[in-house]
Amino acid sequence: MKGQTTPRERRAFYERHRAGETYAAIAQAYGVSLECVRYWCRRQRDGGGCQTQYRREPAGLLSSFDPLVRYGILRMKLAHPRWGPKPLRYHLAKRPSLRHLELPSETAIGRYLHQWPRFRRRRKKQATERPRPNRPTEVHQQWQIDFKTDIELQDGSRVSLHTVRDPVGEACLTAVVFPAEKVKQRVERVSLEQVRTVLRRCFASWSTLPDEIQTDGEPVLVASGDDAFPSTFTLWLVGLGISHQVIRSGHPTDNAEVERCHRTIYDYAIVGNEDKALGPLQRVLDQALIELTYELPSRAEGCQGRPPAEAHPQLLQPRHPFRPEHELAHFDLHRVDAYLAQQQWTRKVGKTGQICIGGHHQYYSVGRTYARREVLIRFDPADRHFVFYDPDHPDDQIGRRPARNLEVEDLTGLATWPDGLLPQQLPLPFLQGVTF
Repeated sequence: MKGQTTPRERRAFYERHRAGETYAAIAQAYGVSLECVRYWCRRQRDGGGCQTQYRREPAGLLSSFDPLVRYGILRMKLAHPRWGPKPLRYHLAKRPSLRHLELPSETAIGRYLHQWPRFRRRRKKQATERPRPNRPTEVHQQWQIDFKTDIELQDGSRVSLHTVRDPVGEACLTAVVFPAEKVKQRVERVSLEQVRTVLRRCFASWSTLPDEIQTDGEPVLVASGDDAFPSTFTLWLVGLGISHQVIRSGHPTDNAEVERCHRTIYDYAIVGNEDKALGPLQRVLDQALIELTYELPSRAEGCQGRPPAEAHPQLLQPRHPFRPEHELAHFDLHRVDAYLAQQQWTRKVGKTGQICIGGHHQYYSVGRTYARREVLIRFDPADRHFVFYDPDHPDDQIGRRPARNLEVEDLTGLATWPDGLLPQQLPLPFLQGVTF
């Protein structure tokens, strides 16, 4: 079928039809539809022309309303950025200058404001799609850690329970309670130092490091976004030779073993002991772990009614022998550098020529020449610099800056030794008096 016809062809349609040809015959001759021929013939018969007449484009949203109405909506929205269409329309109706004018609906006001990006709602960040973590097959291959927050004690204080479990060894490796602190009128979920303290306690109790630590997507542990820089927690584990595994968003069953462990520990040690202070409650937890691991028969499938330590003697055999006081000697910054060198990131340069890598307030200058443009970032382990490239020419270097906040002390939270490889006392102030 032919596309749009020309004015000359349309005149020919009419002349041939006046000469006696049918619409169908003319349509077949020109390769157009019968309706097309009939339309142009009748239009010319009624005194119309052969030129296409386009309708005028609409003047815009709310164009049928008085300009004062549009002006009032914009002025009120700028004065009250958090107001939505409903309060905007309500207050418009109360303005004396607009009382005699027709007002648009809430839906029309919403569409009108949506024209400008500054008035649109920010889209929520999409959760990173992750594959399901591989199931471990050996004891101390993977440890799962999770948190039960906002547990209320009898005195009105609240605590958070951190639990670590070996899914293959079917044992709770450690459980620690922390005071729940409020941040800006809300209870803080977990902190990086709390999680590191729990894992260090676990390293000390079992004298080993696992191959993997599996967590959920807790923001303090996992950087959000597909193009995010690795978190400090991830880099700390990498330096120790441990892989950080993250469960899928919205799939707590990926961490099913430690989730069930929470319930067991909570029912066995915390319920009935809510009247105790933090220190005594921790001692109750420590005793409960001994009983659940070495004495009481377990209902776990692989234990077959025996205590986990008896059913899985590999629990007492360190997979990667480790002494926590020698953490700094074991921590290898070269592993961190090699891990970062395998990745690359894309950032949009701000109007001042800066980009942010690795979290808030970690800015690097690229130059105003690249303002509002995207740059590609790689890590050079040779001199520990971030190197910037033009995405259109990924081999053309446009700048390099020394990496900050990636030293041993930044990643471990421990002060480096001034002289020699002497033992390092770990900072566990809240556990004073507790035996590992």
